[in-house]
Amino acid sequence: MSSSSLRVTASAMHSFKSKIEVLANNLANTQTVGFKRTAVNFSDGFYSYLQAPSVGGNPIGVAKGRGVNISSTTHEMKQGSFRITENPLDWSINGKGFFRIVDQQGNIAYTRNGSFKTDETGRLVTSAGWALDPTITITQDQQFSHISEDGTVWVKQAGSTVLQNLGRINISIFPNPAGLEAIGNSMYLETSASGAQQAAPPKTTGYGSVIGGTVESSNVQIVNEMVDLIGSQRAFDSNSKVIVAESNLDSPDKLIK
Repeated sequence: MSSSSLRVTASAMHSFKSKIEVLANNLANTQTVGFKRTAVNFSDGFYSYLQAPSVGGNPIGVAKGRGVNISSTTHEMKQGSFRITENPLDWSINGKGFFRIVDQQGNIAYTRNGSFKTDETGRLVTSAGWALDPTITITQDQQFSHISEDGTVWVKQAGSTVLQNLGRINISIFPNPAGLEAIGNSMYLETSASGAQQAAPPKTTGYGSVIGGTVESSNVQIVNEMVDLIGSQRAFDSNSKVIVAESNLDSPDKLIK
């Protein structure tokens, strides 16, 4: 088998193996709140011309491809469906936007996972203990009531039915949200590719609204992932057969038998 053919086939098998790993990760996170599926994008490799295109000669030339590469992986930010939890501290964003989160070291991250809890000081935090930013704190003599679509947080004083306005949250949008860097826990970091975050209250023009008592489910569609997985497996198997086929061509005796 020629080394060039081996490189072409190996590039295909390696690329499809990587795609299968991405699909497996998508399928593993079908129940992860706020998860965004990853898509794999391919590009063909460089070409070597045995005969260059020419005027008066062969107008298209004779070229040999060098295989395939993974050009990029893309986080698809399409909105997932909403699941009702009836937990008033579960929030989802209907439309564009991310919750802004700050960790214990002051690092900023962004997420669509709005499943919040209160810590020992009454701050609203994620399950990892990262605080909503700007901070919303519910004191011991207050009881959380609900959040409005425009991000206004309402509480009641103990023993009272009167609602009090505790403040209004902001959400962040990006010029290119697909350029965010995923760091796990449905969290993303701002990058030069995503552009700088632009914060504003929910329901501002161009920003989504907040729905309380719900969480955003993963946007992975199991059927689509399985169809893609089957196609990728077949492509991987087909390329492995190319190696066998060309090995037989290198050994004519095998073909005679």
